[in-house]
Amino acid sequence: IVRKNLILRLAVPRFFVQGDEIMISALVHNYLATEKAVRVSLDFKGLDVLDGATREVRVLPRAEVRLDWRVRAQQVRNAVVTGKALTDEESDALEVELPVNIPGVKLSQARGGSLAGGSSTAFDLTFPANVQPGSRLLGIRVSPSIAGSLFGALQYLTTFPYGCVEQTMSSFLPNIVVTQAVNELGLQVSLDTDDVQRKIRAGVDRLNNFQHPDGGWGWWETDESHPFMTAYVVAGLAQAKSAGVQVEAERIENGAKWIAQAFAGDPKLSFDLRAYMQYALVLAGKPDAAALGQVFEQRAKLSPYGLAIFGLALELVKDARAGEIATALEQLAEQDAEQAWWTSLRDQMLDFPEDATPEATAYAVKFLSHQRPGSALLPKAALWLMNHRNEGYWWNSTKQTAMVIYGLTDYLKATGELHPNLTATVLVNDVPVLTKKLDQATALGVPELTLDESRLQAGVNHIRVVATGQGRLYYSTRLEYYSADDKFQKTGNTSLNILREYFKLAPVKEGDKIVYDLAPLTGSAASGDTLAVRLTVTGSIWKYLMLEDPIPSGTEFIERDGGYELRSRPPWWQYYFTRRELHDDRMAIFQTYFPQGQQQYFYLLKVVNPGVFQVSPARVQPMYNSGVMATSESRRLEVK
Repeated sequence: IVRKNLILRLAVPRFFVQGDEIMISALVHNYLATEKAVRVSLDFKGLDVLDGATREVRVLPRAEVRLDWRVRAQQVRNAVVTGKALTDEESDALEVELPVNIPGVKLSQARGGSLAGGSSTAFDLTFPANVQPGSRLLGIRVSPSIAGSLFGALQYLTTFPYGCVEQTMSSFLPNIVVTQAVNELGLQVSLDTDDVQRKIRAGVDRLNNFQHPDGGWGWWETDESHPFMTAYVVAGLAQAKSAGVQVEAERIENGAKWIAQAFAGDPKLSFDLRAYMQYALVLAGKPDAAALGQVFEQRAKLSPYGLAIFGLALELVKDARAGEIATALEQLAEQDAEQAWWTSLRDQMLDFPEDATPEATAYAVKFLSHQRPGSALLPKAALWLMNHRNEGYWWNSTKQTAMVIYGLTDYLKATGELHPNLTATVLVNDVPVLTKKLDQATALGVPELTLDESRLQAGVNHIRVVATGQGRLYYSTRLEYYSADDKFQKTGNTSLNILREYFKLAPVKEGDKIVYDLAPLTGSAASGDTLAVRLTVTGSIWKYLMLEDPIPSGTEFIERDGGYELRSRPPWWQYYFTRRELHDDRMAIFQTYFPQGQQQYFYLLKVVNPGVFQVSPARVQPMYNSGVMATSESRRLEVK
């Protein structure tokens, strides 16, 4: 056991925001037998000192002294605070590195595509006016293979900051299928297998925890079981188990029972979803011949998405009718000289309007790769998918990205890829920023190139991609930036809107207990205050809604907020959400189903550090509807 008799602690926030002014403190505890003269210093990287300096203080035995510094966060991404407390007997030192967030709304533009060897393309990506200084970034990825391009999509899935049932499954299962594909193809790739196995194990454990008592799964562990979510998990766990991952058979068994009961008990389920449920049962080793017959009889009502999934189910049970489905699917393809695709303008799995063409095309590719590996549609459809990575190196959402990966990996296994012999050159504003020789040895090993704003123009940036040699080059580019422009604040409309308000809780003694009065926060707050944040969302009917609300630096969440009794409780003081998550710098709230009208949410904050803080806009968006988002206004909080 090691004991320290002189201890230094730093009272710092969990994060800073660029431009914030904040008071941070050094606390020196003296557990020595005698009074000590202590020299206390704080050194900073990324923070400007407004007040405070190195000082020598006397600290009595078994006492403590607090020293304050007032600092301002610079336009950097990280800050370092190094504290020292030095005496002639014992000393202590401490260093912490903290993120520095950028104020405003995070936005992006992306462009991805492919080139045949011997060709080039040029396009512009433009930063709008009033971008926050230091926030401009451009990411560039190139690969001579589809397999290599998928690793960027895998990174997006495995680093996604939230973990509902769909996102958990869409994170760990693609790791399995892509790893299997590259191994079967004999491709050279440097994989951290231990890290992959940890992610897979964590995904299985999380899904186990999210399974409902009735055997099904919903979007989160607290909502109702859902046909697609349950079928997706059952199908995924069955595939994981076949790949050698340890999965409890009872989890799959109970999920399969729920699917069978839901299929039989709800004839109003969409035809595509019914096909997917049967596909999941077949993967789980629980085929239902009668139910498969029902779906086959109604095959004319299936979209190309549903047809492809149903065809996969039939071939797994070695049903010759899979060939008939493949023929029908080929006839439904749309194509031009270079590309092929299967249009789907509604997400039948989650039941709302959304362009699901990438998912439909991916499952058509998956199925035809088995049934028609020589089909001329396959390379054209694979090219369409790679050219429609509308978020740069991934697709619209975690779900869509995972589904495309499932389809493309089967295409790769069935057809292999040509041995590339390419040189890729990327120019930004006529300046070469990347030149790379790409062949079989480097097909999967090209890291992302990130350019900061020192190498970019404030407005229009001209991008040119050149491919020389033999093969096909896949490229993706993505601009990211933060904007404090007014046009990106209060962006809601009658379809979806969000309003944020701060209230102060004032303690009042009522008899022998403490209760609280609630009043709007109109001026400054004080260290130690309790604030209530109210988020008001109005709009149409939405599914799978997510709210993200940045909090001020220097505040902390009050997680156990049920103990605050209000003398006059307003009607909005209630817990109406599917799930909420307290992150270091934001509150995240999820609502599986949002009825038309208005709903209000609240949470509590404890004010800790004095200072002047910028609070970026809150935002609300349906997670699977691309291009839909509403924001509140930003605000400023002064703490005295």
